[in-house]
Amino acid sequence: MDVTAKIAQFVVNATYEKLPAKAIETAKVAVRDCLGVALAGSREEDAKICAGVARQEQAKEETSVIGQGFKTSALNAALANGTAAHAMDFDHSFTLMGQPTAPIIPAIVALGEALGATGRRIIEAYAVGYEVTGKLVHSLRDSEHDGWHAPSTLGSFGAAAACAKLLGLGASQVEMALGMSASMASGVVANFGTMTKPLHVGLGARNGVLAAKLAAGGYTANGKAIESGFGFYKVLHAGTPIDEKPIAELGQSYALLSDGIRIKPYPCGGLTHQVIDSILEFRTKDGLTPEMVERVDVDVVKHTFERIVFKVPQTSIQGKFCMPYLVARALIDGKVSLHAFTEAAVRDPNVLKLAERVQMNLDNNLKKTDPGGRPCRVTVRLKNGQVLSREAQHAKGGPEFPMTEAELRGKFTECATQALSADAAARALAQIESLEKLDNVRSLTDILRG
Repeated sequence: MDVTAKIAQFVVNATYEKLPAKAIETAKVAVRDCLGVALAGSREEDAKICAGVARQEQAKEETSVIGQGFKTSALNAALANGTAAHAMDFDHSFTLMGQPTAPIIPAIVALGEALGATGRRIIEAYAVGYEVTGKLVHSLRDSEHDGWHAPSTLGSFGAAAACAKLLGLGASQVEMALGMSASMASGVVANFGTMTKPLHVGLGARNGVLAAKLAAGGYTANGKAIESGFGFYKVLHAGTPIDEKPIAELGQSYALLSDGIRIKPYPCGGLTHQVIDSILEFRTKDGLTPEMVERVDVDVVKHTFERIVFKVPQTSIQGKFCMPYLVARALIDGKVSLHAFTEAAVRDPNVLKLAERVQMNLDNNLKKTDPGGRPCRVTVRLKNGQVLSREAQHAKGGPEFPMTEAELRGKFTECATQALSADAAARALAQIESLEKLDNVRSLTDILRG
């Protein structure tokens, strides 16, 4: 199949009017979650550094840097805002491969503000980018994708497709944008637990804006750069059997409906969430307290074992990828909140002492029940000899165990008020929830700028 051409044709033909109502609803939930998390993430040091670089550039003031109080170019804003959106690892994920759709919203909000786009155009562009990313993910569903971080590999394609839609590019131009994205795709898992992990999302967002703008100017690339002999599929996913069916279904089926989004209730690595759910369930249903615990064993699959790598966190970022810390924090606090990831919090001696009793183990016998499953087993051995055990495939926040609307709005408000006043956060929430009625997205970004 001519994968790149098929995607380009979908991008050109897609319209807001063709979107199912449920897809529009999901898109608005995604925008709300992403922008709220970006506001909270704007307080993080990595986001501040990116924003500082943007300030130094003194570029054309056309787009807001979320939570930072100034404007810069769409390219710089996409980088800074994308980094902020992933800085806390609190942004929603897809069925497979983590958060490959994460760069889309920072990219289209940045470019959309520069263009003065309507809210409908933002939703339309997001849906286009999401579908392109989702179908590419499913075309690679049998890939181990070892070493690559999907937000800056596959995410670059989704962001480019979304930005191409905002710019109204023709099919041949979209092919060029996708071709450039194949060369921009990057991001290695070795950088998990550092500031460079959120930078992956920032780069994916910036790549999307850059590729679309270059294509609009006549820049060229290989029009088959995804599927060609030395293209994206063969180079980054060598040996993986490519499923062409998802690409063929673009515009006929919607990943926004079949997959939806998986919203995080906890601001840490998503591969830990089923474990946190289990600990919190033991607390609620079994009355578990830290004092009762002799030992906790967390059995996980290879994918989790290789990514949740820290045994004792040395920094707040490492705390997000440290299973013993997260289990101990959930046991002691009865929650895992934004406040669990300060430099002081990850050095709390009471939490670290309990974390010494937590062991994460590789268990190759754990199997997925479906492609989106992330299996784990949590076993708590109590001092009185009793054993509590729970196996889980899916975490709270996904279609299997959705958060309530009150919880989702509460998450936005908690995040947004890290950077905005309560009044400004409420006004931003109201505008996002009526996004399709906005004549110009700048009325929203003026609030988000802070």
